[in-house]
Amino acid sequence: MKQSSLRFTFFALLAAAALYTATVQSVALLRSAPDKTLVPSTAAASVQFDDPYSDFRKARYSNAGLLSEGDELKLGMQLHREVTKKFNLTNLGLDRVERVGQRCAKTSLRPNMLYKFHVVQSREINGFSLPGGHVYITTALLRLANDNELASVLAHEIGHIVARHSLKTLQKSQEYDEIAKSIGELTGVAGSAARDLGVGLGQMLGSQLLTAHSRDEEREADFLGVRGMARAGFDPQGMITMFQKLQRVEEQDSSLLGTLFSDHPDAGERIENTRSEIARMRRR
Repeated sequence: MKQSSLRFTFFALLAAAALYTATVQSVALLRSAPDKTLVPSTAAASVQFDDPYSDFRKARYSNAGLLSEGDELKLGMQLHREVTKKFNLTNLGLDRVERVGQRCAKTSLRPNMLYKFHVVQSREINGFSLPGGHVYITTALLRLANDNELASVLAHEIGHIVARHSLKTLQKSQEYDEIAKSIGELTGVAGSAARDLGVGLGQMLGSQLLTAHSRDEEREADFLGVRGMARAGFDPQGMITMFQKLQRVEEQDSSLLGTLFSDHPDAGERIENTRSEIARMRRR
């Protein structure tokens, strides 16, 4: 029995020694490794995942790879001509839209564009923008929004222009080459080239090809908008209260809402994203 007991004790001591050695080696490795190895790799990913605007924070905007800015201005002029045929424009409330809109435009990431603001007579609560600096707001939206809320809508639409969303959509269309060629041939706003171009652009407006945006484009315009309106001196909380008002309208009569609110993402997500961004801006 004594020999068996001694044998057991001997093996137990060997096991304990091996365990001690492995522990010491592990601690040494941890101490010698860079600090970042002690942080789980998923931590950075979760921070990135929790930021809905992470893709836009370092974005640089230009017309590179798209229509030149000169051609964009020509395109905008032609599109505005088609808008005047489709909608009834009014001067009612235009001074207010100009005052608020130009403040937001000057603090946008594309301040040198000559922005032109327009008011559309309509019972539909809506706003949209087109290449070349054209921004449109309906009379129904003007009646609904205070100045901070109006600034949030205008800054959002300016954001679409800054990010060249409509130009990118146009570039993907089958008619792009033909339209680009026609714009290049324009020397004014009259002539057969302009008339032919107008037909195609009128059809695009009718199909809302250039005014309906993807989920990511709406999110990017919200990001650019809330930051732009804050730089202009408006209360960014106005974007939240604007979405809340639109939510209530949707619950009562969704037919009153235009593309401003019908596109993705939904209002609840946009409100939370905006709250998060406002908190982030205040921390800096």
